[in-house]
Amino acid sequence: MAGPASAETLLQTKFAVPAGPAATVVRERLFALLDGGARHPLTLLAAPAGTGKTALVSGWIAEGRAPGPVAWLSLDSDDADRGRFWHAVLEALVRSGAGAAGSLTAPARGGADVALPALADAFGEPEGRVVLVLDDFHEVADVVHDDVERLLRFPAPGLAVIVLTRSEPAIGLDRLRLDEGLTEIRASDLAFTYDETSALVQELGLGLSADEVTMLWRRTEGWAAGLRLAALSLKAHPDATRFIEHFAGTDATVRDYLVNEILARQPAELREFLLRTSIVDLLSGELADALTGGSDGHRSIARLERGGALISDVDERDEWHHYNPLFAELLRTELRFELGHEADGLHRRAAAWLADHGYDAPALEHAAAAGAWELAAELASACWLRLLVRGEMSALGPVLDGMPGDRVDADPELALAFAGALLENGDHASAEPYLRRAQDGEAQVPPARRAHFAAATDFARLCAARLRGEPDEARAAARALLEREHAVEGVPAAEVRSLALGNLGIVELWTGDLAAAADDLERAHAAALEADRDWLVLVAAAHLAVLAMFRSEHARAARRASEAIAVAGRRGWAGTHAAAAAFGVAAALSMHRGHLAEAGALLDRAEEALRGTRDQPLWAVYAFNRALLLADQGQCAEGLDVLRAGRAELGGWPLLAPMSDMIVGLEALLQRGTGERDAALETLERARSEDSSLTIATTVARLRLVEGDPEAARAALAPFLNDDRGEMLYFRAAAWVLDARALDALAEHDGAARSLERALDLADAAGLDRLIAEHGSALRPMLRRHLRTGTAHAAFVSQALSRIDQRDGDGRLVPLLPASPLSGRQQAILGYLPTMMSNQEIAEELSISINTVKTHLKAIYRKLDAPGRREAVLRARDLGLMS
Repeated sequence: MAGPASAETLLQTKFAVPAGPAATVVRERLFALLDGGARHPLTLLAAPAGTGKTALVSGWIAEGRAPGPVAWLSLDSDDADRGRFWHAVLEALVRSGAGAAGSLTAPARGGADVALPALADAFGEPEGRVVLVLDDFHEVADVVHDDVERLLRFPAPGLAVIVLTRSEPAIGLDRLRLDEGLTEIRASDLAFTYDETSALVQELGLGLSADEVTMLWRRTEGWAAGLRLAALSLKAHPDATRFIEHFAGTDATVRDYLVNEILARQPAELREFLLRTSIVDLLSGELADALTGGSDGHRSIARLERGGALISDVDERDEWHHYNPLFAELLRTELRFELGHEADGLHRRAAAWLADHGYDAPALEHAAAAGAWELAAELASACWLRLLVRGEMSALGPVLDGMPGDRVDADPELALAFAGALLENGDHASAEPYLRRAQDGEAQVPPARRAHFAAATDFARLCAARLRGEPDEARAAARALLEREHAVEGVPAAEVRSLALGNLGIVELWTGDLAAAADDLERAHAAALEADRDWLVLVAAAHLAVLAMFRSEHARAARRASEAIAVAGRRGWAGTHAAAAAFGVAAALSMHRGHLAEAGALLDRAEEALRGTRDQPLWAVYAFNRALLLADQGQCAEGLDVLRAGRAELGGWPLLAPMSDMIVGLEALLQRGTGERDAALETLERARSEDSSLTIATTVARLRLVEGDPEAARAALAPFLNDDRGEMLYFRAAAWVLDARALDALAEHDGAARSLERALDLADAAGLDRLIAEHGSALRPMLRRHLRTGTAHAAFVSQALSRIDQRDGDGRLVPLLPASPLSGRQQAILGYLPTMMSNQEIAEELSISINTVKTHLKAIYRKLDAPGRREAVLRARDLGLMS
């Protein structure tokens, strides 16, 4: 059995560059900082425990980027003696093997008085620069800071010092900054970026999805130790998403690390400060004083930052700070154990201070947490419209859940706030009783607040009308609200305008008044930009994207959807109804481009955002897009289920006619795709009897072509082909494509070419290449012939042909597969053509005359654009008419 480690072995570990973690990520941005720092006297890495200081510098050295030999010294509390420290420094330099260090000897005593002159002599020339790394400098800083400051005041040209420490040392940093002799790397620099986190996850072989990586990165805020501790558990956990969602500072490994390395090292007064201030998400010095009853909050925060606690500033003025989420969870747990009796009082203090300083949302949350319902009611009544325009209505959730019912019944302003919160969530049925209670109690509202109450009531009426799909009521409420735009307390007029016009534009959009919707939504968007309110920008941009999609303005739809998604991502609003609208548009655009996997991911995000809302039109549009995607993947039965569920969610909501017709048309196509031919025709006939439209007519034409009846297909389209009627451009182009297919099946090739060119005029200008490509092999011969005979859209046609070729073999909507242009008898004869049978033998097999066979063969060759038997077989296989 091996004995205790020798003194020499221990020394070796003290002077050896630590080996990095098994899985590492090259962090080029930080390596570049170290490269530059090695040209300066000092590089300081000051950050809390677990931020990856040692791993970063050791990795930089391992990559061979140090400018010369490296002397590494790992310090501990035993080195907190001036003589011992300098003895260790010189020993490290001697062991580095640097030529200049050959003259050094480690003095037994004498400390800095001996060491500093020796260093100046040994490293007086810049050639052969040596890097001295002092790891865990906080262990000795109180004892040797004056000596190290002397070293850096007159730095040796051939020596670069790298200090790794948890707390900022008092070694003359301000002078070094002025002299540009200092490179600083702080906790914010060391935090892993999203891309670095993703690379680390991949290196560790965790197999996480992009969403799971994002969730882990946010939970840890890029804290290196948190990422690696999470990785240890993730490797053995069966459900990565669930683990990350619940990964907390109270997990055993994380808790032990945080307690031992950070919390236990704080002085008693700072430890209590940490616990009492942990209840808030953001902390300022004044708020800290309100929570602790002290007067030195700013100084305490600064001490924590210098002392290695996981706290960071969140603004450029260094006014607001927050604890790392994992550290905050640990502190709150410790608060419950040690000072649980103070928790309600702390929440009350936080609520009062935040309310006094205009921070409505967190004030409400803390009032609810403390059960301070009188304060919560006062805040909710006064500020719910302010919360709405800021996108902070979720703050009302705890108040809705916990507020005593009798208090709501007695307070019309509070009842109106409850109605507003429920309406914003799409739940107008639950909001109605509160809205009636508010209107019935208007006389109870103090005179000084009645103007605000009336404006807030107008908005609630507008929102309710939007959710019910009542444009006339919405217009009346919007006009009333706009007349009072200066009456809403704490909400500037531009924000009220955007709120009113945006909600009005949404109901106009969904009920089909697209011209009015465009005008009102554009004005809402402009007012939102004027007010610099991201939430209002998101709402207007998302619905402008939907509007552009209905108009087949794909480029505009893409711009607006991208704008909305960017705002939602930046502000954490990806789970809102407005974001769902933008994701839905982006998914539809991806389907048009043929990017089905991307469309599926976007629809997943739309569905997730919709789970918390009852926005009926958005659910219906989501169901349509999802069903269309499933159909594109050949899953017609599944698509039919999704579509019908969306229609059930819609109920009797008066969705705009083109969208309703699109849903009906897709239902019929899916029914046909599942073999329900009669049901599909019945669905369409019922829709046609109610109100004929181009959207329905194009679906009828598709099915008639599938049935091999091109004349019926043309008859369905005829009333619409030369009549715009304000129909969506997509369906106008689709009608001409279908007319071209029908004419071609009737051998009227010149007319087919003219109709196809009309379709291309519309489709090319709008970028509707999917509309052409989705007809697949049924359109391929016509497109090729069209290229040969001449078209103004040659590039567009070539692109469509390329997409058709790419789609071959993929599952897609059955009714859009090439319909057979052949009659039943012709299809039967076609089946014999790949064999060696003669025309006479085919006639005998089918019990018909040879002349009949020859007549049918001529028709087959004409319909397949084939000169002979072999070419007909090849074309039939290309069209999917035979295996």
